[in-house]
Amino acid sequence: MTAQPHINWEVDSEIGFLIFNNPPGNEMTPEFYHQLEQLTLSIIPKSKAKAIIIMGSGRHFSSGAELNSLFEIVAKNSCNEQTKPIESDSSKLSQNLKTFNYFRQLGIPVIAAIRGVCVGAALELAMFCHFRICADGAVLGLPESTYGLIPGIGGIQNMVALAGQAKAIELILKGNTCSAKQALQWGIVDFVVSKKILMEVAVNIANVSATDYKIYLKKEYLNQLKKSR
Repeated sequence: MTAQPHINWEVDSEIGFLIFNNPPGNEMTPEFYHQLEQLTLSIIPKSKAKAIIIMGSGRHFSSGAELNSLFEIVAKNSCNEQTKPIESDSSKLSQNLKTFNYFRQLGIPVIAAIRGVCVGAALELAMFCHFRICADGAVLGLPESTYGLIPGIGGIQNMVALAGQAKAIELILKGNTCSAKQALQWGIVDFVVSKKILMEVAVNIANVSATDYKIYLKKEYLNQLKKSR
């Protein structure tokens, strides 16, 4: 019996939709990471997508890594305090980082369409996207410290680049979440819209930025889009 995919991939009107498919929380399980890696290696490179929108099915973007997997890492680290990190864990993190970074290196725009919960590894992935469009009411954060961990897939470096060192340190060490409006204020996301028009805005940005990749003067475009509504 074939396992249900944790990620759906489809292309519509030359836009690729990468959809987390493990509701309600769309947790990022080991199977999720494997499927995402395979997408980046063999499927997306062959597609004719001119832009990609990453989103979650249902109410949430993603609650991040599966808790059981996190607890397993904590347990392994606790048993090996006096030694180097277990090689298998290190190599998995390295591969996940390579997979996430694939989206940043693509020659087409990648947009994270965020609604509901977007925390932990999910926010780390979103921060590798070129645009982060957030629905009002969304919750974002890097709560790894509350489990005795630190963000291990580029979250520290990307949060510093987006929010500045002081705010990044505060968010990472405290493990606090923030609202969509706070994330916008701190530079973590690019735009906050109502839930009703989240996908419309994401598709508009995909179409415009794919036509003119220099639209990375993005704040001007987003401001114009906001005024037009």
